Order: sequence, then structure tokens, then C-alpha cells
Amino acid sequence: MTYTLILNTESRICERATAPVPLLARALEFACRPLLAFAACLLAGFLIYAPAISGDLIWDDRYLVQENPFFRSPVFLVETFRHYLFFDSFSTYYRPLQNWSYIFDYWLWRGDPVGYHLTNILLHSLSGFLLFLLLRRIFAELLPGDKEATRSGGFSTGMALLTALLWVVHPAHNAAVAYISGRADSLASLFALSAWLLCFRAFEAKGSWRRCLWAIGAGTAMLASLCSKEIALVWLVLFLFSLAIDRQRRSGLARVALLATLGSVLAIYALLHSLPGHRAPMEGGPSSLLEERPLLMLRALGDYTSLMFWPARLYMERSISDPEIYRSGAAWISHIRYEYLSVIGLLAMGAAILLCGRHWPGQRLRIFGAGWFAFAFLPISNLFPLNAEVAEHWIYLASMGFLMFLGGCVAAVPARWRAVCAAAALASVAALGMRTWVRAGDWVNAEIFCARTIAEGGATPRILSTLASVYGQRGEFKKQETILRKMIERYPDFAPARINLGICLSKQGRVGEAEPLLSASNAESGEVSRRYARTWPAALNLAGLRRKANRPDEALAILEEARRQFPETWELVKYDSEIRLETQSPAAAIPAVERFAAAHWWHLDSWMTLGGLRFAGGEPDSAIAALRHASALDIYDWKPLSGIAEIELARGRPEAALDSELDAMARSPGQPREYLVLAAVLEKLGKKSEASAALRKAQQLADEARRGSAADRTVNGE
Repeated sequence: MTYTLILNTESRICERATAPVPLLARALEFACRPLLAFAACLLAGFLIYAPAISGDLIWDDRYLVQENPFFRSPVFLVETFRHYLFFDSFSTYYRPLQNWSYIFDYWLWRGDPVGYHLTNILLHSLSGFLLFLLLRRIFAELLPGDKEATRSGGFSTGMALLTALLWVVHPAHNAAVAYISGRADSLASLFALSAWLLCFRAFEAKGSWRRCLWAIGAGTAMLASLCSKEIALVWLVLFLFSLAIDRQRRSGLARVALLATLGSVLAIYALLHSLPGHRAPMEGGPSSLLEERPLLMLRALGDYTSLMFWPARLYMERSISDPEIYRSGAAWISHIRYEYLSVIGLLAMGAAILLCGRHWPGQRLRIFGAGWFAFAFLPISNLFPLNAEVAEHWIYLASMGFLMFLGGCVAAVPARWRAVCAAAALASVAALGMRTWVRAGDWVNAEIFCARTIAEGGATPRILSTLASVYGQRGEFKKQETILRKMIERYPDFAPARINLGICLSKQGRVGEAEPLLSASNAESGEVSRRYARTWPAALNLAGLRRKANRPDEALAILEEARRQFPETWELVKYDSEIRLETQSPAAAIPAVERFAAAHWWHLDSWMTLGGLRFAGGEPDSAIAALRHASALDIYDWKPLSGIAEIELARGRPEAALDSELDAMARSPGQPREYLVLAAVLEKLGKKSEASAALRKAQQLADEARRGSAADRTVNGE
């Protein structure tokens, strides 16, 4: 049985078969046209992730595409290279291109989560298509040498498409696609695959200048991949690995040029990565003894292998260890699944070594796929310290090698069974796609996400904290309190639970219970802050309790001490200024805000606050300058321009106020408040009929907003 390769732009790598072709092979031959393969990857991606498209912001999404200051304006295109991805965190993720993608999304979608989800799916689907383009070249090179395996390029091309589709639909990639914050994997893969394909073009180009242009393009794409996620370093290793086993002869000059390009890319990346400066690591993070790491590696391998073959239980932050496991026989039995994972990992390793050693057809592809998986698995194997033990999206890259290895196993199957294998692969695409579709529904909102994660066994402190936060944001403080108390009982050393419980109790008016929790957490803030990020809310809320008790001096003292420990935290500076404005004067509130704004030119709220304080202090020109600066930091925020309009109106300059107000309304035309300001400006200009029309519009928008809120409450059963 043979397969026919379609004629395409790179048909020179294979020959057309002449034997009769079965119906399934004909269908695969037709689908392997680049345009149809692109449509297949795109359609598969959008179909299976459709339930997640309307999903809310979940977990880190709330920071990256809501609080993150570096995506709301193109003025941050350079600034993103000077910061880690998470500003207020221990992590040293350097991913400026991820922020660039959020800048593009914000410009295109105005912050609507639907747009972010669409971009994630598009990035993943495009990566799948580029993987197909790469695999058809790799398969065509590695398989034809095994004459028993294939007598035509059609087999390798069809297998490349099925492999790419299996990768696109695999449920293990949910956290990289349905989760907005997980797009770094897709971005890195998209650019790295592009770089690999551009390198091929550089090798084949006729003429030095063409070869140089393709090489520059490949280097730029590789640099973009590195600036998307650190895993791109593994992509570089994989590329060098492919060259090491490449049978095609490359000239010495070509190899030197390639190494020079890669060296330049790494040098530029190292320089960029040094821009944010040093960040102290978290103390007391996940760790294990050196002798435990090989066991954890086998368990991780077993877990990832299980996920690839049977992705039934899917959840974030998977655990493969427990300190209680060897305390007693009963504890060992209750944790027996960890031993099963070790056995599965050992069997998977043994099977890979055995199959790679067999001189069956497809041996070179099996070796390449196993090598790919090994290189991609090594950084996530637990042989090195990680911030977690296992995470589904970590095998986004490694899974490509895993599927290539399986393709090499299929190549060893007798030709008469290949149609059966192809049919089984198509059935797997459908089955895995359905599982992904179901899993994508977990990302609809934070409550569903957390509840299903907990039901699957993923009740980690971060997941429980997220669910408690959801209830707190909805004002369901009793539910929040219940979860937080259970967390304190189960994880007594998890300080954020105590802080959040204190905040929860204070919002319920139970000050007597809240204050000891917040006071103790604030007193231990030095030690706690070295183990957990964002622990300053203890001081902030404790100061709030003192303020409500009419003890502003104590509140200011608490904030002053907290600001020394957390100098980069704007919330502490802002609350300090609010208390000083209330109890002293604008002049007393301005200095701290002014210093913070000067040190953080990119911080929108600090410049907005500074503008308001300067105006309150009788400095209208300085206030307008601060608000002008703020208006450049968010292309859709109308408040800075509206604030300028109000200042100009108060100064008796209605013409200037009208210009600013019209600019504000152009950014966000549906705000009732803006029509009220517009009406006041028009009234000053003597345009009474237009002012009346603006008032009517403001009333209409306010009524629509009330009806919308009432409808939302009805839908939510409130």
C-alpha cells in the first residue's frame, strides 16, 4: 500500500507514488495541501476551544490583562523590555513579547476577554500549521531512508498532518490556550517554528544576499521566541540536535554563518534579559533533596506519559509528592498512585530505549522524537528546582517529540496496516478534540475553574485562595471565610490565608477578630514577604481599621513602616495620600505621590492622583500637565482627558474644556458622566439646546446601565 504526495511548493523533497491509493490515503493526500492543512488546524483549534472564548479573566489574567501597567499604550513597546512579566512577584519571567501581544489585543479589543481568547486560539492553531510544515520536511528526510517503511513521500506528509492535528487538539495544552496568561508557550512555539523554517530557506537560497536576508529573518524570529518564553532556549538545542543528525552536507561557511547568527541572538537576548536587574528569589519555595529528584523525575515522566495517552484528570499545579507518603503503611497505600506514576515513568523510559534500539523501519524518526522529548523534558523533569512539580502546559513543546516518536513507531508497522493506523489517528483526533472541548468549559469563569480543579484533586493553596477571592469579590463573605478557615487548618504556614481571613472579617464588621490576624501578619511582614508575594494588604487593611477608628496618626505610622518595606507598592502610597488629604492638606499629600510618579513614569493611577492633588492644591497648570501625561498611558481611558476638561471649565475656559471633553468622549462614548460634563461645558458656552440634548443622552445611558445591571442580577439569581 502506498500513499501519494500532493504537488506543493516543496514537492522536490519527495516523489509521487505510482501504486493504487486507497480512499483514506487519497483523502489525506488532498488534505495535505498547505492551504487545506492551514484550514484544518485553524478549524480544529477554534472548534475545540469554543467553550473558552466567552470565558472571564481567571487567576493571573486579572493581573496580566487588567492590572498590568505595560499593555495599555504603544508607548510601552520599549519599556516592556525593562521589566519582568509580573511586576509585584518573585518570578523572573522575562517575556516582553507576551506584553506586546497584550498591547495589540488591547488596541484591537478594548480589553474584552473574548478578543484575548481568540488571539490565544489563533496563536495555537498557527503553531500547529507551522509544525505541520516543519514535520513534513523532517519526516520526508528521516523516513525515506527506511525503504521498508515508505516508498513515497505521501506517507510522511500524511503522517505529518495527522501528528500536527493530534498536537493541536490534545487536551494537555488547555492551560496554554484557554488560559489567557498561558499564551507564552504558543508565542514561543510560533516564532521558533518560523525561525526553523526560515533557516531551511536560508540553506536553500540562491545568492548570498538572499541567504543573508533569510538568515536575518530566522535570527529575528528566534530572538522573538526567546523574548516570549524561556523555553525557547530548548528550541535552540533542538535545532542544533537536528543539524547534528542531518545527512545533508552543509558547507563550512554555512555552518559558521549559522553559529554566528545563533551566537548573536543569544548575546542580544542576554543583554535584554539583564535590563530588569536582579530580583531576590522566594525563600522556602518548593524544593526536594538531591536523592529524591530521580524519583520525582520518574513520577513526572509517568504523569506526563499518562496525560498523553489518557488525559482524564486535568488540572493546574499537579502534585507528585507528599511528605506523609512514607510515614506509615496506611499513608503509603493512600498515596499508592505516586508509586504507579514511578512505574509508568520507568516503563516509558525503558520502552523508548528499546524501540529506539530496534533496527526497524522508522528508527531514525523514533530516535529524533525521543531526543526531542528528552531535551524538552529535562528542564521540567524535577532534576532541577522548579516552582511546581508538574504542570500540564509544560509539555507543550515536549509533546511534539512524544508524537514524533509515536510516528516513528507507526512507520515500523507493515504497509498493509497503515490505513488502519491512519484511521485510528483520525479517531484519536476526534476523541481528544472532544475531551479538549469539555476541558475548555472549565475556563468559563473563576468559580467553575476552581471548583472543577478541586474536584479533580487539585486543591492547592493558590486554587483555594482564588476561589475564596471570587466569593470575596461577590460579597459572599461567609463562603469566603469558610474556605479561608479550612485553608488555615490544612496549611497553617500559608500566611496569605491569615491575611485574607483578616480582610474578610473586617469587611463583615468583625473588627475584634480581624485586627489580631492583621496585626500578627503585619508584625511578621518581614519574614512573610520573603516567602510570599503581595503580603502588603495586611498593613493596608490594618491602617484602614485605624482610620475608621479615628486614629489617623496610627494609620499613617503603619503605612510609613510598610512603605519602607514595600517601596514599589502604589496602593500604600495612595492610601497614605488619601489620609493626609483628609486630615491635613493637599500640600501634605502631594510629596509622596510626586516621588512615586517621578520614579514610575508609566504608572497611570499615580499620575491621575497627582493631577487631582495638584488641582486641589491650587496648581491647575501642573495638574493639567500630570493629566496630559496620564492620558498617554492608556489609549482608551477617558478619565484623564475628562479631568482636564473639568479643570479648564473651573478656570473659566469652556472652549479648551470642550476640546478635551470631546477627546475623552471619542475614547469612550458610552459614559453617562461624560455627557453630564459635556452638558456643563455647553451650558457655559451658551449652547442651551445642545446642553439639554447631552443631559437627555446622559439620562438614557444611565437608564440602560440600570436595566443591564438588573438583567445581570436576574440571570445570576441574585
